[in-house]
Amino acid sequence: EVVRLLGEAGLDAPADPAFNPSRAAVVVPKRGDEGLVYTPDDKESLNALGVSAAENVVCKCEKVTEAEVVDACRRSLPIDSTQAIRKRTRAGMGGCQGKPWNYGCECRVAQIIARETEGLPVAEVGRRPWSATSQFPRRWLSDGDKENLKA
Repeated sequence: EVVRLLGEAGLDAPADPAFNPSRAAVVVPKRGDEGLVYTPDDKESLNALGVSAAENVVCKCEKVTEAEVVDACRRSLPIDSTQAIRKRTRAGMGGCQGKPWNYGCECRVAQIIARETEGLPVAEVGRRPWSATSQFPRRWLSDGDKENLKA
């Protein structure tokens, strides 16, 4: 459908013989914590214990490893934000929503993206422009919030 619409809009691009419309999923199901290492978050090192990328957990809620994020970064679609990685690996989609004061997975993923994109500074890696869990500053609605929603 998209190809047809682009053609109708005047785009004349040759077909890419290397294009694979059926890419394998990046999400890797895990059972328990066997083989996974939860490295301490020292806010400076991505892998403070020096374990392999396949063992180094960057998102503890969804058990996403550094190797999974690297794999997602090296696929055909360019990655320039933590949101792109969320959609491909679920890193940052667990209960903590990537909060830096918990395990800091959004910060860890941003470090990996900067490293894998060769030259993109960590500060320029796209992050979510909104509150981690909702449009409200709290997880509950006060009576005042409810009244504002009615208006």
